[in-house]
Amino acid sequence: MYIDKYKIFSMDYDWKNGKRSKTTTVKQMLTSDESIQGKDFISLLDSVDDAWHKHEGKICKIEVTFEPYKHGE
Repeated sequence: MYIDKYKIFSMDYDWKNGKRSKTTTVKQMLTSDESIQGKDFISLLDSVDDAWHKHEGKICKIEVTFEPYKHGE
C-alpha cells in the first residue's frame, strides 16, 4: 500500500506570562506530495515522534482519505 501525500503536525499549547492558553497551535509540521510505502510511513512517523517529542507523551490522531483516481489529468 502506498500513501500518496501526507501532513504530520505537532500541536501544543502556547504559554504567556506563565499561563497556558486554552487552545493549541501548530509547533512543527512535515508535509510531502511524494508517495511512500505504508510501512515506511509508520517508520517515519515513529522517527518524527522521537525527534520532536523525545520523552514527552502526545496523543496521536490519524485521518485517512481514499479518493478515486483522476483519469485524464
